[in-house]
Amino acid sequence: MKSKLVSLFCCLIMLVSFSGCTKVTQLVKDNQPTKAELLAEINEEHQRWEAAPAADPTPYLRHYDDPADAQKYFDYVTDTYSEYNAAKELSLEEAEEDVNYLFDAFYYDFAFYDYFGGHTVFDQAKAEILQELQAKDNLTCKDLQEILVKHLTFIKDGHFNINHNFPAEKEIPFFFRQVMFVKTDSGYQDSKGKTVVSVDGHPDLDTLFKRSISQEGYLVYYPVLLKEAKFDGTEWDKHVCDEQLTVHYADGSTDVLTADTWSQYYKDLPKDQNTDLRQTDGIPVFQFNSFDGSFLQEVNAAAAQMSDAAISMLDLRSNVGGYEEVAHQWITRYSRQRVQGNGVRYDVVNPVSVAIAHRWQTHDNILILLSGKCSASSAEITMDLAYNLENSLIIGENTNGCMIGNGGHVELPNSKCSVIMTSVCVYLLPEGADYFEEMRGLSPDIWVPAKEAETLAAKLMENLK
Repeated sequence: MKSKLVSLFCCLIMLVSFSGCTKVTQLVKDNQPTKAELLAEINEEHQRWEAAPAADPTPYLRHYDDPADAQKYFDYVTDTYSEYNAAKELSLEEAEEDVNYLFDAFYYDFAFYDYFGGHTVFDQAKAEILQELQAKDNLTCKDLQEILVKHLTFIKDGHFNINHNFPAEKEIPFFFRQVMFVKTDSGYQDSKGKTVVSVDGHPDLDTLFKRSISQEGYLVYYPVLLKEAKFDGTEWDKHVCDEQLTVHYADGSTDVLTADTWSQYYKDLPKDQNTDLRQTDGIPVFQFNSFDGSFLQEVNAAAAQMSDAAISMLDLRSNVGGYEEVAHQWITRYSRQRVQGNGVRYDVVNPVSVAIAHRWQTHDNILILLSGKCSASSAEITMDLAYNLENSLIIGENTNGCMIGNGGHVELPNSKCSVIMTSVCVYLLPEGADYFEEMRGLSPDIWVPAKEAETLAAKLMENLK
């Protein structure tokens, strides 16, 4: 009996230490902004990108050995998706044919061929792949896939994958929520008023401490670290941060913080539904998991229905992207005006100069966009559009990080490996790594774990005056 009580006590201690449940004190309550103050602060942060210089398209432009090669830029892209059998055996000749086919597709079709090093880099990767194949006594389709992924990690295009295996790592967030912090005139303080002097290994406190929401729905700050992780199916497993944080206070005391574990968040829609318009604490929440034109009417109808609500949420945490035009139509129907993003589409094969005046659009109602690492491509473009719509808040995790490219499809002839690579057009964003980075994504205005974003956002709106 005694041993059972000890075990229960230990479990309770662990639960408390990992749930970010330090008590809300008067200091925390006294340092809450009003709703208007928070919106003004975030609007100002968004507006500074309106005047930001556009990205220089020069590094992305394609250069072909023969001008006639530019006419073949769609020769390898296909809508065919054959059945892939990982265990199927391949001869060396079949595997080599697939490799040659893939690297021809890179040269003719891949929009980022020159950006990621051109012939010098791709020829070296191809030689290494062929050399490794020749050392194999036997080969399966899975072997070929793994060898390709292993040697193509230099392609940091968030869309690029082989059978849903992404060679380049993406950045995932770890939240350190054991101690609640507020930002005061004295700097970052814990809920008891102890002032943070330093954190070992992290000299820039403003980069480390992120605006967040406590379990009780108060605006607070927590340390958040981004770490690289493979997206090869293991993103659904629990990830443990590889470091702890040692926080030093002005009174000489310290705290050692451990991060919550992280795993990919995804929420299925109700059975037989393409969209879901629900209520959370009286706030309309609209979820759809892809920008698919086949249910555009449903998407637009929900946008129109939400447009008069004082506060609305657009749940993009499970939205993997799709047709960009759906994103533009949704935000147009919702805001009743045309909203332009900070990004510009650019054809890197047949370059055309594009100049768009980024216009800040006034808007009285509050739009909360919920984000997570599944929020990809057109979901990220939607958030880019919302940056220019007044009173828009992004709450959740940093996004997937695949907004610059697109999803052109190539199928290898023998293994039937499905390869997704960007073709022809890129989506160029303002210069400055703190806006967007491929593989890292867009950063939210308020950082919370994706699975808690809807609940905590509703609590915050209820608490702010």
